[in-house]
Amino acid sequence: MKTLILLTDLVGIWILKNDKGYENLLKKFCKEYDLNFEILYKTREEFLSKYRKLVRVGKINYYEFEEKLFKQIDKKNYRKLAKEYIKFEIKNCKMLLKLDKNAKNVLRKLKRMGIKIIGITDAIKPSKLKKEELKVLGISKYFDKIYSSYDLKSEKPEAFKHFKNLVDRAVFLGHDDDEILGAGEFGFLTVGLKNKKANIMIRSLRQLVEVLQKFRVNFTTY
Repeated sequence: MKTLILLTDLVGIWILKNDKGYENLLKKFCKEYDLNFEILYKTREEFLSKYRKLVRVGKINYYEFEEKLFKQIDKKNYRKLAKEYIKFEIKNCKMLLKLDKNAKNVLRKLKRMGIKIIGITDAIKPSKLKKEELKVLGISKYFDKIYSSYDLKSEKPEAFKHFKNLVDRAVFLGHDDDEILGAGEFGFLTVGLKNKKANIMIRSLRQLVEVLQKFRVNFTTY
């Protein structure tokens, strides 16, 4: 029997965003480094609006993006501030992100079933930093690999081209229409969290264990 692979989105599936988390994190950073919150918040919003897409696909270096941003705040200490902010955001990512209540239990069960789990996410951060975030959140050990669009040089659904060799033994778990339909176009069987456009829809992560058990026993069932 082939090892079943779960190719999965991260945010919106296992990880959820905290309301107001971003603002609170920036306020905390500004307090520690004696910066003006309003100026930093406005500058980050402007930079993300202008450059997010380019950074997400690696056309602009993430570290240079942060340096360029902080140069607008402090022309003398911008390199140090950028470096400190990157570390600060990882360390305090629980202010931004939280786990789905079923995430750890389901991931633990999937690993016990021998399923290989690969995370794929659209993000401005490199894969290694996303892995560090998952470590802070307490779930990195369940993922065999983490891939960021930054390193893949493409966002979903285009990014699925990098995983075409897994089509005969992988299932994609997503929640957005574009990623589910895109994965399907590349030939992946799809599971949608609260999305009926997938081959199979689940309403909770708890249902994923039973669904993947069927795939694992007889991968050609669906």
